Amino acid sequence: MLQKAVLGREPTPVELHSHTHKRQEDQRWVDERARKAFEEYTRIRESQTAAAEGSSGGSTEYSDYHTWSQAIGGMQHVRVYGLGSQAYTYEGQTSSGCSFSSSTQESLYTQQITALTAELEQVQKAQADWQMQMQQQMEIQQQMQIQQTQMLEEMQRMREQMSSEKSTAA
Repeated sequence: MLQKAVLGREPTPVELHSHTHKRQEDQRWVDERARKAFEEYTRIRESQTAAAEGSSGGSTEYSDYHTWSQAIGGMQHVRVYGLGSQAYTYEGQTSSGCSFSSSTQESLYTQQITALTAELEQVQKAQADWQMQMQQQMEIQQQMQIQQTQMLEEMQRMREQMSSEKSTAA
């Protein structure tokens, strides 16, 4: 694993992704998604650099984590593709070690809350569907019990009728 001891610092998100998503023997990407994520990160990073150089207000510093998150479409199910649970290591940091702005942190929390809310809604819907199915099954069972009772009563009447016919015939 790519560690702080090897680099002398924490690895950037793109370094961690490259280390964990390239084959060691030939340094090829393990799949197309990994390659495309790296290319999108590179494209965004280059456009940020060009925009910063073109502005007269000085350079704008971007977080490697924020850029990576943007390149892969943000957090999904409280994870960041390519970083897994390591995303929490990068939250609150930029490439220079500064904190994210509160709006960036709020955005990450909002994404997490949105993902968890959507998951909760799915679970609640599945539970409601299950309860409806159980209620339908119970209603079917009750109807079958009523039918069974009616059939038993009808059979009992038929026996009594046959028995009374036999006794009058004899």
